[in-house]
Amino acid sequence: MHLLFRPLTYITVLTSVALFSACSSQNDSKPTEKTEQSSETVMKELKTKPIQNFPSTAQDAADITLLEEYQEKFDAMNEALEADLEKMDKEGTLTEEIDQQRKRDSIQSALNMLKELDLKTEQGRYIQGLLYQYWENQAKAFDSKTTTNAEENSPTESVRGMSDLLTAEAQLDHWKTKTTK
Repeated sequence: MHLLFRPLTYITVLTSVALFSACSSQNDSKPTEKTEQSSETVMKELKTKPIQNFPSTAQDAADITLLEEYQEKFDAMNEALEADLEKMDKEGTLTEEIDQQRKRDSIQSALNMLKELDLKTEQGRYIQGLLYQYWENQAKAFDSKTTTNAEENSPTESVRGMSDLLTAEAQLDHWKTKTTK
């Protein structure tokens, strides 16, 4: 299944893996130092930054709408990608190269869509920057994975930049509750 871009599901699974590996034992019933460091790194990457306070502006509602539209468009594009990949997989026409290229295209589309947002507020641009940083990190991790032909990235590599996404989502939710449309 191709759930590469389902951040909340992805976060839950990765957190579970990290916590499980931190709690799993070797022969001596103690986690290894490497496992502890890996779990600490994963937890650090999942930690959100504090909510920032920005002054209210007349453009708040418009920027919130643009960010919501971006998310809806990206979600729709991603669902279509996943459906297409599943269909190709069932038909036996999905190759590793096609799978990798479509996923890379999805990351690039997210970056392009974010660049195109014409946000007027400082808070909107802050959220846009966090989201952009997240997708840049995903692109780097994806390129690193495909360059090294690694089957799976380590849990720490998989969550790199996740704090930016989580912070952006929390900031947007906070902003929505403070703003009336």
